[in-house]
Amino acid sequence: MADRSISPQLPPLSRRIRLRHLELLAALGEHGSLKHAAEMMGMSQPAASKLLLEAESLVGATLYERSNRGVLPTAAGAALVQRAQRFLGLVDGLGEEVQVAQQGAKGRVRVGVSPACGAVIPGALAAMRVAAQDVVLRIEEGSSASLLERLRDGRLDCVLGRVLDSQDLEDFDTLHLYNESIVMVAEPQHPIFSKPTVDWEDALSYEWVLPPQGAPLRRTLAFWLARQGFQEPRCLLESTLTLANLAVLRENQALVLLGSISARQFSEQGVVRVVPLPFDGIALPSVSLFLPQDDYAHEPVDIFIRALEQHVRETLA
Repeated sequence: MADRSISPQLPPLSRRIRLRHLELLAALGEHGSLKHAAEMMGMSQPAASKLLLEAESLVGATLYERSNRGVLPTAAGAALVQRAQRFLGLVDGLGEEVQVAQQGAKGRVRVGVSPACGAVIPGALAAMRVAAQDVVLRIEEGSSASLLERLRDGRLDCVLGRVLDSQDLEDFDTLHLYNESIVMVAEPQHPIFSKPTVDWEDALSYEWVLPPQGAPLRRTLAFWLARQGFQEPRCLLESTLTLANLAVLRENQALVLLGSISARQFSEQGVVRVVPLPFDGIALPSVSLFLPQDDYAHEPVDIFIRALEQHVRETLA
């Protein structure tokens, strides 16, 4: 009978690989350079190279291909880098979890909010309080692309934003929340309200606060105005920051575009007044909540989702 050699079974990777290996892989994924990754970790490049070789030996696969131009991830390297970044993002959140637990809260939810999508956050927070669900929300605002990257890396628990066709959403579960229309607003004492009726020529005679060049809404608006035979208005400020835009309105005779929900809230508070002009044919992308597909069960996130859905159902239906 032929001899059969039996390979010893290696312990799970979690017992072999060290946190330092994962930190290096995450840094390589962020910088794409062994030199910059080493600087980020406070070590020499030779030491980082040795650490990478150790990680490859422990994993049993080549993670980065070396060349004169630097290092490039293999398919295995790219997969492990993404997992390392997400794992480290989750580990970084453990300290916050401990702090809020010591204060008596059930947990903390890190919510990324795209510009002009945060109007439903206060209502969701109120719904949690009514239900006696003491969850701490930490809000971070940014572009959809940057927030989704932070969600992918485990540095956020969910992202509230708009679905854009150009975005890669394969790694996320998407929960549709609501649609809203575009509304024009101005400071309540704006001279545009002194006329019995307002038309587009009136509106275009003033400066506007607009999204940046290249933003989907900016392109859609320019195309829509061109179809109506109008030029794009003079731009006072390019910005997607709602509070900054409203502050500009108080000091200037400018007009700004808001989603209908934000416009209603600020109008009820007396901050703005809606300019009665229709935007027929311009649709904003729907507002959704994005969650990582492979996330572990996280009760505070579930509580936040239920409160958010309840608020949307009760107030926006």
